[in-house]
Amino acid sequence: MNFLFLLLLLVTASLWGQTSYVPPTQVLKERGSQISLSGDYFRTSKVVDHEGEKMNLTDGQSFQRMQGEINGLFGLTDDFNAGIGVRFRQQSSTFDFANEQIDASVAGVQSIAGKLLFGFPASNRTQFTLEGQFRYAPYTNKDVSSRDDLKSLMLGDEGNEYSAGAGVTYSSLSNNHFTFRGGWRNPGRDLSKEFYWNGEVALQWRPIALVAGIDGVTSLKNSTYENEPQERPPWNGGASQLYNSINREWMAPYIGLNYAFSPAWRVEFRGQQVVSGRSTDLGTGFGIAFVRRMDQSTEKVIDSEFKSYDLEATVTKVSDKKTYVVIDKGLNDDIEMGMKFDLYEFDYVGGNVLVARGVVIKVGTDKSIVKLTHRFNLAKEIKEGLVGRATLK
Repeated sequence: MNFLFLLLLLVTASLWGQTSYVPPTQVLKERGSQISLSGDYFRTSKVVDHEGEKMNLTDGQSFQRMQGEINGLFGLTDDFNAGIGVRFRQQSSTFDFANEQIDASVAGVQSIAGKLLFGFPASNRTQFTLEGQFRYAPYTNKDVSSRDDLKSLMLGDEGNEYSAGAGVTYSSLSNNHFTFRGGWRNPGRDLSKEFYWNGEVALQWRPIALVAGIDGVTSLKNSTYENEPQERPPWNGGASQLYNSINREWMAPYIGLNYAFSPAWRVEFRGQQVVSGRSTDLGTGFGIAFVRRMDQSTEKVIDSEFKSYDLEATVTKVSDKKTYVVIDKGLNDDIEMGMKFDLYEFDYVGGNVLVARGVVIKVGTDKSIVKLTHRFNLAKEIKEGLVGRATLK
């Protein structure tokens, strides 16, 4: 049954124009929306204390975490987005206490998050974005005061998290994307402030994208308990060092595969390995996410694919800044001022990609000048030979 489902996805993908990858810096247009449902699993292989000493888990010890998130992002304007999300967490651990093996677990809502994105206009295939996030933790951890308390793990760090940062993405002509994001973050009460950073490369094809990157955290080393680690709250983290940390740091490379099975829907697979750090856990994680993205620009692309046009023209010249083009049609072909043209990259083996849209600002006898007003595919170059299509009023 699973095989038939995967086969159906593959067949369906060939029938649509998909978006298999969207850079994290790309904002939604006004009234656009993105809804995602994701889950990830992490298992500890080693722990690293706040002095950087690595320790293997002993026989019988273990720690695993499962998380699920529901997130929504909405385009308030063409360059300003707002989002909200909820994270659920379930953890279990087996560890030794007084020569006895203890099994402990916990589950619940770990946080409720709000997010803001502001995107500057793309220039030369480069997109700059500002980002901010606030994450509310609706729980408190229980102090360990008896043996029975050891059966319940802490859900995470107490206190609210907030961060501010920026990102930049360069999209090449060959449909590859290079992204770097970073910023400042307060991860919770009594924890050190830190810098978070991420570098990512994506190779994108029509239904599939390959993704590779690295996540990292660099501590500003101002934890409340930096000089008195024994004074930390008596919370039960089991066999893990992930929480109640001192100046935490880590570095985690990852790889991924995205698959688009409709114009709006895609699935993302991720595998990640935490390879170094301090006051944290080393281990392996896996994740999956289902994403539905309906952008205004995407809707325009879909509509245009099924639109009937009355005439075609060819781009014969492009301005230096690629904001104006000249087409080989004019008054003799009923071209008028204000007429809208859709520009396609077209070939005779099935290629028919909407690249941009523009409006006629000057008309000659047998040629016209079109000012570009919208870009739909930054990976495609504005160049001579593009096909312009328009509808006569």
